[in-house]
Amino acid sequence: MGSMRINFSEVEGSFKPLPAGPYNVTVEKVEVRESKSSEHNYLNWELVVNDGEFEDRRLWMITSLSPRALFRLKDVFVSLGVIEEDDEIDIEWDDDVEVTPSAGPLVTTPELSGLPAIAIVKSEVYEGKERNRVDDLRGDAPDNGSPKKRSAPKPAQGSRQRRALR
Repeated sequence: MGSMRINFSEVEGSFKPLPAGPYNVTVEKVEVRESKSSEHNYLNWELVVNDGEFEDRRLWMITSLSPRALFRLKDVFVSLGVIEEDDEIDIEWDDDVEVTPSAGPLVTTPELSGLPAIAIVKSEVYEGKERNRVDDLRGDAPDNGSPKKRSAPKPAQGSRQRRALR
């Protein structure tokens, strides 16, 4: 039987929320997840702080795929330069990974991982604990103030099935 001794006196408690404000971040990944409270899935965005005192800390943001809430996803996509204001887009992910409330497949199209952004972070109390909430995700706009349009990646070759959302 194996064992391990851990001295918890040298271990800090859970991390404290970041102060409210804007943070330079990179989109680490975006997963499709199943909602516990709705029939519509959502996108779970994982973001990494790029610099400053909180460099490498992670933040999360949710954008619902409910038709009534797509305005928020549209705002984020336009701000990040993924789409133009009136574009139509296919959101694709790998069907080989099950969509669950705690995990799901990565979004493959549009290509979101690696995008730089500015996360507008708020503090809120949830179930008696202070936590962060990403209130908005804004793109790094070029000097002229209009978003950069990213070209759509070519479909992957192979036997993977893809699911599209319109």
